[in-house]
Amino acid sequence: MLCHGGPGLYDYLEPVAAMVDDLATVHRYDQRGCGRSQDAPPGDIATFVADLEALRVHWGYDAWTVLGHSWGADLALMYAIRHPERATGLIYISGTGVDPGWHAEYRRNRAAKLSPSDRERLRRLDERRAIASEPDLARINAERSELLARTEYFDVTQVKQTPRHDRFPVNFALNAALGAEANRLEETGELRAQVRRTAVPTLVLDGEGDPRPQWARAQLAALLPAGCHVTIARAGHEPWIERPEATRCTLRKFLTASA
Repeated sequence: MLCHGGPGLYDYLEPVAAMVDDLATVHRYDQRGCGRSQDAPPGDIATFVADLEALRVHWGYDAWTVLGHSWGADLALMYAIRHPERATGLIYISGTGVDPGWHAEYRRNRAAKLSPSDRERLRRLDERRAIASEPDLARINAERSELLARTEYFDVTQVKQTPRHDRFPVNFALNAALGAEANRLEETGELRAQVRRTAVPTLVLDGEGDPRPQWARAQLAALLPAGCHVTIARAGHEPWIERPEATRCTLRKFLTASA
């Protein structure tokens, strides 16, 4: 089962599915309120985890491996925490871990990848976003997202065409609500204790150029009783784009070992 990032985006993980779909049946979906899925409340983490479990039941699996990218990695982790008996494996790609300290370093790393003029542009967008009305907010968020997309790569000059996630509108309200809830869970420290008790075999995978700090994912892998951490050199937040073969080999090795 593949869980896309966001929150508020939609499935873009077809290239990842193609790397492993000869080893297993691969499912992809648009999360609640995203892409082609209905925006039905409540939009909280417990409901998103329940949606995953409902899909497992619907498709008739006793257990499955859950893979998530970015926000989807944290969703997949929550699923493994709450349904460990239903998760034969967890693949956690480019998430942010369980320590709230990642936020400040992420902002610094992101800013370092922007030119001075783009940093100023981002500052102005953030100022406008704080006071914007709803119609303006959508345009500001879209412009801001396009600007920050450049920071996600190890070397954006080597990416022939930056992939765009604009086939469907981004659900920014859902992004804000789920992001705030995830932040609260980090700040309580509750997740650390839950992670320590989650003995699901886990691959924590990232790229060295992801602006989200690597130490946060290394820490998560160390907390998990059956976690391992693999960093792919010269790759960013979406390692399958810049280093497809290295990503493919790492995924297949884990899936084969945990089968």
